[in-house]
Amino acid sequence: MRAAEHGRSMEEEALEILHRAISGVIAPKNLGQAIHARFSAIGGEELELPARGPMREQASFS
Repeated sequence: MRAAEHGRSMEEEALEILHRAISGVIAPKNLGQAIHARFSAIGGEELELPARGPMREQASFS
């Protein structure tokens, strides 16, 4: 109905709706920084890291 009101095909109307929805969105340059900025106000959980031991010897297939 909206497409008919604007004199467009349904595909043209859908494209116009999508164009308007994303026209103000700016993609972040660094995804990691964007995620951090979004959730930094919530705070985080400090996890206790397990102690590291020596590396195991490589398997011998001979």
